Amino acid sequence: MAGLTDLEGLTPPEHLFTWVDVDDHLAALAAAGRWPEWLLAADGWWDGLELVVSGGIEAGTAENWLNSAFGAGSTDWQEGTLMLRLDDPRTSDFTGIPVVLSGEPDDADQPRRLPLLREKHITRQLAHALQRPATERFQGDVQILAFHSFKGGVGRTVHAVAMADTIARRGGKVLLVDSDLEAPGITWMHKAQGGQLDFSYEDLLALLQGSEDGGWTTAVDIAAAYLPNQQVGRFAGGGRVTVVPTSRREHLGPPRIEPADLLTPGRSPYFLTEALAALAVRTGADTVVVDLRAGASELSAPVLLDPRVQRVFVTTLSHQSLEGTKTLLKQLGRRAPALRGKDPASSVIVTQYRQDVHEAQAEQARAELSSALLSSLRPPEGDAGVDSDDTGEVDADVLSQPLLSPFREELLALPSSWDAVLRVLESCKVSEVLDSIVPAPVSSQVADSDETAHPVDYPSLRERLAETAQPLIYAERKGMSSASGFLATDPLRRLLGDHRTEPPLALVVGAKGAGKTFMYAKACAAKSWSTFAEQSGVRDVRLDLPVVPVLESDNLENDDLTTQDLRDAFARTHSSAAGEAATSQQIKDRLRLGLSTLGAEDDIGWRQLWLECLALAAGVQPSADRDAETALTELSKQSRAVFVMDGLEDLLQSLDTETKRTALRVLLIDVLAWLRSLRGRPLGLIVFVRRDLVKRAVRQNSEQLLARYEPYALRWNTEEALRLALWVTAHADALPKVMPESEIAELSYEALVDALIPVWGWKMGTEKSKEARSHLWVPAALGDFKDQVQARDVVVFLAEAARHSIPQTTWNDRVLVPSAMRKALLECSTIKISAIQDESQEIGDLLSRLQRVREPVTVPFSLAEVGLDVAEADFLVESGVFARGNDGRYWVAEIYRHGLGFGSERRARVLWRR
Repeated sequence: MAGLTDLEGLTPPEHLFTWVDVDDHLAALAAAGRWPEWLLAADGWWDGLELVVSGGIEAGTAENWLNSAFGAGSTDWQEGTLMLRLDDPRTSDFTGIPVVLSGEPDDADQPRRLPLLREKHITRQLAHALQRPATERFQGDVQILAFHSFKGGVGRTVHAVAMADTIARRGGKVLLVDSDLEAPGITWMHKAQGGQLDFSYEDLLALLQGSEDGGWTTAVDIAAAYLPNQQVGRFAGGGRVTVVPTSRREHLGPPRIEPADLLTPGRSPYFLTEALAALAVRTGADTVVVDLRAGASELSAPVLLDPRVQRVFVTTLSHQSLEGTKTLLKQLGRRAPALRGKDPASSVIVTQYRQDVHEAQAEQARAELSSALLSSLRPPEGDAGVDSDDTGEVDADVLSQPLLSPFREELLALPSSWDAVLRVLESCKVSEVLDSIVPAPVSSQVADSDETAHPVDYPSLRERLAETAQPLIYAERKGMSSASGFLATDPLRRLLGDHRTEPPLALVVGAKGAGKTFMYAKACAAKSWSTFAEQSGVRDVRLDLPVVPVLESDNLENDDLTTQDLRDAFARTHSSAAGEAATSQQIKDRLRLGLSTLGAEDDIGWRQLWLECLALAAGVQPSADRDAETALTELSKQSRAVFVMDGLEDLLQSLDTETKRTALRVLLIDVLAWLRSLRGRPLGLIVFVRRDLVKRAVRQNSEQLLARYEPYALRWNTEEALRLALWVTAHADALPKVMPESEIAELSYEALVDALIPVWGWKMGTEKSKEARSHLWVPAALGDFKDQVQARDVVVFLAEAARHSIPQTTWNDRVLVPSAMRKALLECSTIKISAIQDESQEIGDLLSRLQRVREPVTVPFSLAEVGLDVAEADFLVESGVFARGNDGRYWVAEIYRHGLGFGSERRARVLWRR
């Protein structure tokens, strides 16, 4: 017998007025798995409650459980009949409905359940999801997308139309179904365009319901004869959209036949969606886009509750719309969850918000909706459901990111006709919002035949990529004898382009592994500013000025060409005193002496010392009669140069003293200001420095300083990370089709994504799989919580993924194999933490402490579990390692989590279920 403790968390209802309230509470208990073993089913009616029980159960047992479930005193015996109390304020006497116990039926273990929001029979099976469809995919691999919204007027139809148009423009053949039987929208657009109305959704429902054999063949054949007349556009590549309007009727009224009417015994519970797929196959369509009725309606339920359907929910930021959407997502997660990798993940589009007013609200809604989306997505059942490499967290995060579709006034009052609406959608760029959830592109027959005629040797491509990428991980250690072979990023091109006729005075800011030392080495290897620009593809740079290194990173290794060679060459050619340039070690020793002799308040002294270092690098020796300012001023009258400086973190380490902070602040502000004051700007200076050091040294107005040099910051966002991945693959000559490296920098984002398909496929599985898309998965796996992906991590990932892909023989459509990419993430995480521990003492020490936590840690966690204080956690949040959740617990970016050995809460739940 179930006691009160078994019902914890589900309190008895405050009021029971009718059998409907009784039914609802029993259904809630069943869905939560809170029924006793002996209770098999329950059916409430206006005149009684029937409990179906297993053999041997007496009425007293049922009475005790009902009192636990509905509250003490809920039952009574009236003339030998067990009664369940109902509330009636008109009398103090006991009033209620009789409770009848029935024996176990023959089909108790397998009751027929239908994909409806309210199930007719309440059984203990409500604790489980609906039975999955008999086949994992629809006939002909047709893809069905269903657009739904909890409230009307939120932009659902607009985005459904945009999706259909986008697929068609990419070569897809779309069947666009207006299934809003009470408030059609697409139908009116089609009518206003003058489109044919030969066959409608109502016609399809009526034909399906009345089919003699219970199948869909007749309905599909009849529909196929008329639907070609209802095309609204043909596009290049054979793409087209065919509209199935709601009705042919002129008058408004409720539907005569509803989708639920089709779910009769003998038919599949998913008869409607399977019929739509069959209709698509019969008419030559590969995708069905369905615009559903808004709200918690049974008109939409048979489509929404098929897990093979890609469900897209549209909501505004209004509380009612958000809460309804989240509730529906959670219900779907219980009733018809999507299995990751098998079923398409649900998506949410947040619409009608102003970016300048609602940014914080939109991000908050995005976080809440992401959690709800995760609840509707589950790993596959059985052993295959748990990723052996523990990378499923990345897949879940990629597949559960809501999309943001900002407010546009043009969308508030749409024109009437189809073509006019599409022109508005194109001007508002609605298709860009949908990009990440558009189904896989239609395969090109030409490409397939070319692949067959000229088979690709993928093992060789993988070997070349592994061999080329591995040395590039620490490219600065290869020396600087050659400046060839590097990707000219947008920040570099802006730095060069902004200084075509005037030497640069700038900070190049970047996180660890962003490529600061690499860029420094390439600038030195070029020897002159104009040569550096030419090798970067930037034209019309007229400054043929020598590059003079002042400081370099300890990680930079010298070979045939050294930084000292550059200093000595400048000293011999440009110094009037024909002096000898100081060595890097001498300059560092001079700065270390300053750290021990100059005070934290001596800004002038530090400016003189930094200028002295520039003079020494140029071969000019300051003296008692000629200080550093005078020496550099005299040098500038006869020579021009671009000084470059790197490796400040080696010298100043973690800025753990006020003197070090003063030293760096003076360099970043005062020294650049002094050089800027020289008449004619003869001397340039580029300082390569970590962002966290800038913020620690410049406590006031650091954001203003960073903003000034933001165009040159080495910030590798998603697009630049993808561009680097393509460049490394092309540089390794590992692309199935040759692509000149010079073209990569000019590719649009869409072209870049397409160019990467031969590298790692369209998805982290086959093209038709329901896995995450590769170009979204990789940045999500390698990025931190600041949405930054470091260049080094991209190269490590490519090297490791290529190495693990070499022995894989079953994949012949891509260079990198999904399983190898997942293994590479785990190794990237370990390598990243090791590199940070070597390069950044403060972050490295905190990560080392986290690695030494003895008790198993599951993300998210409290600070007490890992032994950190709030200040330390805030520092890791600022660094992008941590993110603080709304509940005060902390998350770790995936690129760090694996290396720290932390587990995942979602993964732990999966293991617990097993």
